[in-house]
Amino acid sequence: MTKKTLLALTISAALVPAFYVSAAETDTTSGATEAAAAQDSSTATKGVRFRSGPQRHARGVAFGRGHSGHSINVSHASSAIANIPMDATTSSITLFGELDAGIKLHKTKGKSATVELTSGNWYWTSWGIKGVEDIGNGNAVIFTLQQAFRLNNGESIATNHSTSSSGGFNNQAFLGLQGHWGRLTFGRQGGLSSGDGDYSMLGGSAIGTGMSVIGDLQGVFYLTGWQNNSIAYRTQEWNGLQFTAMYSNGVSSDTDKWSKNSHYYGLGMTYDVGNFNSNLMYEIEDHKGNTTKIDKTNIITAGASYDFGSFTLYGAYQYTQHATRMPNYNQFPVNASSGASTSASATSGASAASSYTKGANQNAASISVATPLWGGNLMLQLNGVKGKIKDDGTKYSAWSVGSAYTYPLSKRTLLYGGVAYGNAYKALDGSDLDGYTAVVGMATSF
Repeated sequence: MTKKTLLALTISAALVPAFYVSAAETDTTSGATEAAAAQDSSTATKGVRFRSGPQRHARGVAFGRGHSGHSINVSHASSAIANIPMDATTSSITLFGELDAGIKLHKTKGKSATVELTSGNWYWTSWGIKGVEDIGNGNAVIFTLQQAFRLNNGESIATNHSTSSSGGFNNQAFLGLQGHWGRLTFGRQGGLSSGDGDYSMLGGSAIGTGMSVIGDLQGVFYLTGWQNNSIAYRTQEWNGLQFTAMYSNGVSSDTDKWSKNSHYYGLGMTYDVGNFNSNLMYEIEDHKGNTTKIDKTNIITAGASYDFGSFTLYGAYQYTQHATRMPNYNQFPVNASSGASTSASATSGASAASSYTKGANQNAASISVATPLWGGNLMLQLNGVKGKIKDDGTKYSAWSVGSAYTYPLSKRTLLYGGVAYGNAYKALDGSDLDGYTAVVGMATSF
């Protein structure tokens, strides 16, 4: 079988859900789907808004129907704090979760194609408990505990791109207070540009971090990952404006004195008015916990989208200074024979080899569009990144194009399919971003 034939088959397979539902849907079922989606949209939580497409690690964003029938982004049904309004006054304990299973074909340059049963393509496969307790005067105590796992074998998922996992709740685990003054939480939480957890503000992308790293933001952006020992504060929304701040007293551990712990700082702003959504973030990783002195990583991320009615246009940009790794947690230096490493230490800042203390400077951008099609949503995205490792002058770059289609079988269940193709150059040549991938599957929440 030739490469062209194989690629054609994968594209056809990825579009099977779309053609299947197109043939099966009727006016009655379509109307029911739109009504259910509209109900989801109307109950989206005030003050906690997402402005991106599906984020796999953040458990995603579900597409609903706006006032004019076009696609909009609303919080997914099982999003933890996003479904607890800041003015909540009812005490409750809720069990929530998501199940996601699919088949994925992946081909990297110079290597054989692989076909595998995968879990967590569109959303995390996870379960958790969230709670809210009214304590009077419009204030409440809130908490979330969430565990990710693999649906295909039941094993706990390794987080922060490691090969092993520890702890009972390897996704979010936090406790806090909320009221008319905002929301304050303590624990393990995703960084502002991580695409992880309920405080992620990553936006300006139709596909987000869903489907596949080739073709989505993870394939070009520097994502900040989970933050242990963190404090997060989010204001109420005021005339479309909302602020979020986060600090980690120790990304891995805070048992040493302050000067020997690695810290994370994040400050973000969103502005949503009418059909326009936008976000802007500034983040710092100081890497103080490393035995070798590494320059602080500075990350500036911006995203925006505008809903034109028949389609939504997205754009995102990120500048990273002194990055300790390349996109998708690929390390430097790169092993030319095996491709780029995906070491677990990437997220702690310890990923840079001892001789790489200045890291890399990079620019990344993405442009995408989402539009209703056959009762579901079609997404197309183009991404690019260009960077330079400051210690030795090595350069790297990559570009990718991704497409995805989702069809809601119900308010909680959807079919998805997607294909993506990417080329990577120089230090990223032969990495996991250099090739093509296709995936089909189903996701449901409870």
